[in-house]
Amino acid sequence: MKFTSTLEHLKNAVQTVERFSGRHITLPILAHILIVVKERGIALRATNLEMGIEYTIPGKTLKVGATTVPARSFSQILQSLRDDTVTLEAEKQHLAITTQNTNATLFGLNADEFPVLPAIKEETKFSLDTILFTGALERIIPAAATSDLKPQLNGVYLAVKPGTITLAATDSFRLAEQTLAVPEIKDTSVECILPLRTAQELLHTLPAEGTLAIGIGEHQIVFRAGNVEIVSRLIDGAYPPYRAIIPKTYETNTVIKRDDLIQRIRLAAIFSSRLNEVSLEVGPQEIAVATSNSETGSSTTRLAAKGKGKTGSVLFNHRYLVDGLAAAGGEHVTLNLNGSGGAALIQNPNDSSFLYLLMPIRSA
Repeated sequence: MKFTSTLEHLKNAVQTVERFSGRHITLPILAHILIVVKERGIALRATNLEMGIEYTIPGKTLKVGATTVPARSFSQILQSLRDDTVTLEAEKQHLAITTQNTNATLFGLNADEFPVLPAIKEETKFSLDTILFTGALERIIPAAATSDLKPQLNGVYLAVKPGTITLAATDSFRLAEQTLAVPEIKDTSVECILPLRTAQELLHTLPAEGTLAIGIGEHQIVFRAGNVEIVSRLIDGAYPPYRAIIPKTYETNTVIKRDDLIQRIRLAAIFSSRLNEVSLEVGPQEIAVATSNSETGSSTTRLAAKGKGKTGSVLFNHRYLVDGLAAAGGEHVTLNLNGSGGAALIQNPNDSSFLYLLMPIRSA
């Protein structure tokens, strides 16, 4: 195996692929990157058995073949190089790395031991703008559970229906949902749960523009964009029927400037306790943001609002509250409440495709 490529292309590929490599005592090959050189392209692959990636780079093929190299060491070597062009040549599991001013040799493992990325029977296939999908993930991911005690919540729910894709996530304290219009989807209905780590890596890896092709199988899902292909397992089981907890009516409906409210909450958060609580007194004409701590002090700020209904006072986790306001976007947000013990619904008044539901800590 032998090829030449630019250092920039190789570094970018290895930095990305390295994140998909694994650490496994009985399978050391998972800590390696597989380099496959074909007549018409060079591909780098990595997997942790939960998800895998193939990243194709341009280069000049001098000899076809394959080898593996330790992901971390390979990345560190490339980061230290300064020449524009790199030549890689493998003989008997030894990879020679050559530039104008550097010669290095890295020991690998037998390429035949590297796990094969699964070929998915794509029962559902569709495409959409990459930025549309990654933008939805950015809004949804903060609400997903980071613990795997409830595996279904440690992921992002995808519901594909004719004309739409719905993404949702919840950790039982908050819920985020985004619906995307995808006219290309016809006569298809499927639901699945994407692991949280896969969703996070998609944000890091997918290009900023272009088209994203998604294929869904019975137990796996594949994403293709540009020169990248990512395969991931799906989480088994059914996602909780979360829409049943979203209130259909509210006692208080208020519209307020989003950035002003975030600023008031961050000020109040300085005085919050370990519960990260802030108190919101929400009325049709005004919102008061307050907190008090016997060790640090107290704060109360008010800002004008426009709305209707009753005045209610509720305690919320300030981190979760800011996450929802940030995800809603826009100049203004609607804040809807049902009394002192009810959840708050946060939305952009000009974007009904996204909602964020936040449960209170306790009645104030």
